[in-house]
Parts: sequence; structure tokens; C-alpha cells
Amino acid sequence: MTISGFLPQRWRATPAAARHAEAIAGVLHTPPLEPDSAGPAIVTLLGTAEVLPYLVAIKSLRHSLGRGGIAVIDDGTLTGEDRAILAHHCGDPEIVPHRAVPRGPFPPGGGWALLLTLLDRRAGQYGIALDPRTVTLGDLPEASAAIAGNRSFALVGQAAAGGPARRVQRRVAVLCGTRGWRYRPGCGGLAGFAAGGSGRALAAAFQAELTTLGENASADMARDVVLANETEPVLLPRSRYGDSAANGAVFVHCPAGDDDAYIAASQRAIAALVA
Repeated sequence: MTISGFLPQRWRATPAAARHAEAIAGVLHTPPLEPDSAGPAIVTLLGTAEVLPYLVAIKSLRHSLGRGGIAVIDDGTLTGEDRAILAHHCGDPEIVPHRAVPRGPFPPGGGWALLLTLLDRRAGQYGIALDPRTVTLGDLPEASAAIAGNRSFALVGQAAAGGPARRVQRRVAVLCGTRGWRYRPGCGGLAGFAAGGSGRALAAAFQAELTTLGENASADMARDVVLANETEPVLLPRSRYGDSAANGAVFVHCPAGDDDAYIAASQRAIAALVA
């Protein structure tokens, strides 16, 4: 029997998931992370199907940064076994149920819980949002310098090609222009929130204004607006923080449907963790 046969069924619910789980299962044999309450807080929205990829994401990022506390927003699906795995591999991280995050006027959903947690806690600590489908493959000097200088950073996204997504982006841009806000489409793979920055006020104002226009404000849109209006935010270059390790990126946000590239990047990161 292959190693995937010993992995939880939720990690191998389909043939593709089983192949992916078997390919990256070596992360379970890498050294566990030590707790680090003094570093920036690395926060991730996580579900049970993403626990194994998340271990690659968080361990490879910590390996690069050399520090960072860890917190997880449970999307409601984490099991007791998941929590035990996270406790062992991630220094017994804080795990917050997404429903426990105070919402106020904001919509439900895990994405909002993640953003609100970062905005609420940034008064006293630098915060980093990390997507579980990411891999760090080398040094991240731009992100490290931003953290050291207490400057927010954003992973630059691309404008939607067309259709409803492009229409919404244009309406957001017009709205921000009329309100004197900057707007820049971003990517949720990696984002940094400087300590001491503003809390929920801008996100709340943006969400309320967009709702009056008949649009549903997403947490991703609100994140992009918040980061675009930070004081001197650092924009991480797409040449190094992108979608393809084959193009030399040192931080890879793995799109769905490109499993071979995702597996190859994950295996490179795992090899570095045990070297």
C-alpha cells in the first residue's frame, strides 16, 4: 500500500487528491516548528482538506522568514485529528473558530473572519495573511524588509480579463476614486499588515458604500482597499512572487488545476526543510 493509504480519507477524497497527498506526505516527517510569540503573527483560514498543504505553506514560509507566531482561523471543518496534527507540527498554534470572530456590520464567512482578525490584532503586532495553497522556495528579502520596517505589503494581482469580475473591479475603482481611496487589485496568497495601523474603519466604510451600489463586498476586495491605502505599502514584484516556480518565483501561489507544478514546488520546499 502507498503512503496515501494511511492518510485521512478527507485528504484523498478523489484520485487527484490522493496523488497530491501522497506526493507531499513527506512534510509530516519534517521537524516541527517552535512557538514564536515575538515574531509577526501568521494567520491562515484553514479547513480539514487543506491541512497537509498548509503544513508545506507554513513551514516553508517560516523557514524563509526565520520567525513568526502562528494562528489558524478554523472554517468550521477542522477535526480533532487535524488539531492534534497542527499542535505537533506548528507549536500548538492558536485556533479560532470563524464564528467566534466578532462581525459587527460585516457579512458571515471565513474570509471576513480572517481579515477582521488581522485588522483587530494589528494594533499591537505585525500580521501576515497566508493562503494554505502557497509554497515558499527561497529568501523573501522584500517581505522581510517590509516586516522589519513595519510597512504593510501586498502581493500584486492582475485585473480580471472580463465578465462580471471585471465589471465589479471597475465599479470598485470608480467608488474608491469618488471617495478619495486608492484601489489596487491584489492576491490573497500573502499580505502583510503593519503593526499600529488602522483597524476596521476603512473596511467597514468600503463595505457599506459598495453595498449601497448593489454589490456584495468580498473580504478580498476590502483587503485590497485597506492595503492600497496604507502608508507606503510595499508591492511584492510578480517576477519573484508569482504563480510559477518555473519562471523563477520564490513564492508561489498555486492555482487550481496546475497540480503537477504545485506538487513539484511542494517537494522542493519539503526537501529544503529536511536538508
